[in-house]
Amino acid sequence: MIEQLKFLYQYLLHLVRVRSKYRIHSPFVYNFYKYILSEQTQYPEYELIEKIRKDLLSRARFIKRVDLGARSIAFPYSQRFVRVRDIARSSSVSPKKGQLLYKLVKHYKPRTIVELGTAFGISAMYMAMGYRNSRIYTIEGCNDTLHIATHNFTRLGLGNIEEVCGNFDELLPEILKKTGTVDLVFFDGNHKEEATLRYFDECLTHIQNNTIFVFDDIHWSKGMKSAWENIRQHPSVRVSIDLFTMGIVFFRKELSKEDFILRF
Repeated sequence: MIEQLKFLYQYLLHLVRVRSKYRIHSPFVYNFYKYILSEQTQYPEYELIEKIRKDLLSRARFIKRVDLGARSIAFPYSQRFVRVRDIARSSSVSPKKGQLLYKLVKHYKPRTIVELGTAFGISAMYMAMGYRNSRIYTIEGCNDTLHIATHNFTRLGLGNIEEVCGNFDELLPEILKKTGTVDLVFFDGNHKEEATLRYFDECLTHIQNNTIFVFDDIHWSKGMKSAWENIRQHPSVRVSIDLFTMGIVFFRKELSKEDFILRF
């Protein structure tokens, strides 16, 4: 209860600091606000993905859950078998976040995407359908979870996703070596400060001018808030956007260094 109240307090502070569209003087960020945050089109792909989510939420069978990242409040590390529907409810991105990822990919058209944390593949499907010419490399630490994600990708005929199972520390360097550069990275696996900063530093050596990094749950814990503060202040980051539940950074050298807190 205390943690929930703290989280609510942090959210209220966020709302107080939110910058309205009338105070966004950067043309680049204003376009982000206009074409991504404010864009309300209900694309048909949304319904296809949400049908799969609905199916997952109806499954009562258990699978063996292996979590290599931060311990989940919903699933303590000692709990090895978890219902599919419970994982779908707690570990998959929300429709709102998924649609943001879809619009982000649709607008900026990143060709090479790396995702840390597949779960059942909801976020990967949103990104893959946002731009069919992208190539998505998604890493998941739990084999049973990834098996279901792979089935979901097949159901939608998504051939632009390459899924791998294992530890981020081992697989991320291999994928980055393979891709050379990355256009978008979605950090949604290990919600620990040290790990988040380590993966940020590792991916940073493979960016190009238009690369985008997206971080989930930047206010989830004290450690994640600290990680976000370090990331947004990094000299290579030109623009940071704090949406409370997600953080997005851009590296475009032509932009002035600036931080934005926007309503999402």
